[in-house]
Amino acid sequence: MQTTTLITLRKTILTILLLLAYSNVNAQDYGNLPLLEKQKLKGDLELLHQGLDKFHSGMYWYTPKDSVDIAFRNANDLIKTNLNLLQFHKIIAPLVALSREDHTDIKIPKELLKKIDTIQQIKFLPFTVVFLGDKLYITRNGSDNSGLEENLEITKINGETPQQVVSKIGTLFASDGYIKSVKYADMEGFSFSRYYYYYYGTTNEFKLEFKDHSQSMAVQALPIVTIQKNVDQRAKKSSAHVESDYLQFKIIDSETAYIDIQTFSNSEIKQGSQFKTLKKFLKYSFKIINDKKIKNLIVDVSQNSGGNEGNEGLLYSYFGNNYQKYLKVRAKTQKALLDNGIDKPIKLKAYGLLERLITTKRMKDGSLERKAGMGLGLKAFKKEPENKFNGKTYVLISPVTYSGGSEFSNMMYSQTKATFIGQETAGGYLGNTSGYSRKLTLPHSKIEIYIPALQFIMNVKPKLPIGSGVKPHYKVIPTLEQYLKNENASLIFALKLINDEVD
Repeated sequence: MQTTTLITLRKTILTILLLLAYSNVNAQDYGNLPLLEKQKLKGDLELLHQGLDKFHSGMYWYTPKDSVDIAFRNANDLIKTNLNLLQFHKIIAPLVALSREDHTDIKIPKELLKKIDTIQQIKFLPFTVVFLGDKLYITRNGSDNSGLEENLEITKINGETPQQVVSKIGTLFASDGYIKSVKYADMEGFSFSRYYYYYYGTTNEFKLEFKDHSQSMAVQALPIVTIQKNVDQRAKKSSAHVESDYLQFKIIDSETAYIDIQTFSNSEIKQGSQFKTLKKFLKYSFKIINDKKIKNLIVDVSQNSGGNEGNEGLLYSYFGNNYQKYLKVRAKTQKALLDNGIDKPIKLKAYGLLERLITTKRMKDGSLERKAGMGLGLKAFKKEPENKFNGKTYVLISPVTYSGGSEFSNMMYSQTKATFIGQETAGGYLGNTSGYSRKLTLPHSKIEIYIPALQFIMNVKPKLPIGSGVKPHYKVIPTLEQYLKNENASLIFALKLINDEVD
């Protein structure tokens, strides 16, 4: 009990400190954006609070309700005057992030994004970048300094390390549990520059420090149009892009095979794979694996961010025993009415009528839980496949591994002796809140919040800390050279491990 109380107190304090950091929200310069009336913004804030509280089934999985309530009260106090949309976004985005659920999205209105991209006074860090682990590298130079070499590692931006910057801008979007790796992975390309602007506002000049360079460098911020022009002018000609099949199977040698499942989306597989369905691909691949008596199988889900429910279980069925993979699948409520007393009430609904009546049961607290034997049910899979694999399994994972990709990883980590290689998954080991995500458009700011309705609580063995994803047995972060050459660093490591070439 004492430990639980301390955790709750710590989270409450962190929440308050987080929001106090935004008390200077009026200090940022976001350009000449129109102001929204204070009371209307407070009305939007109330609808957001009700939406997360009444409809989000996993809202309080990691963050206690009292902490969330305190955070919303503090946010309300921060709205002391009329604000522009990005000032308001900076206040409410961390509230959405308190869900600690990556399926809970917040989106700036498209009209404003188009405006930001065209206003010359709004300026950005003029690079595309990538984080390899927590190290930040320039991948494209869009600055006016054509002599600035690409692929440099940035060690400081205006006196802050990249890690310090990510700890701030990472509060503007949710990730599962306490997983940090995805905060870095999501900053690839121009996203880092955009989120830097969303948090810090327009910055006219960036003082940059680089690894192995003794002198700092001043780089002028630029509007997006100029950055894109510079990047296009300096772009190197590359060979024609070759489309990659979402489902790939290779025999490496007489003892080792490799399968790559980049998605669990039925529609993506139908359009982007010669096999058209995951079921056909797995049946084909595992028959060959069985016929050739393959001893080592590498399963690559490092680029799999999920898709249709059930496909993760279909893949798992070739490795593990059937069991109840979900302790429960629940919706907090079937319907939620959001009413701030000013605007037209908003209704959010979870299930369709037939699915609700046939596949769920209503609990005493008003929530709905999936029945064990109906519809998709709670089991890992529906049918035992032919040609199950009994050799050594190596699973490749990354911060892109998410949702269904993470659920497959969770089952394999919990129920089998598979060896995991790569980086921590983006999806929580305990499960996720996804499914039937409903869009809440705040009436005055027009900011969109996507609130997931179904909480999937996985039946996993307590092998990992609460709030983590699946952690690899062997952590592998690509080198810059491997990244630039598009080499699969985890696959290279796995083959070395199989061949006893790892120290």
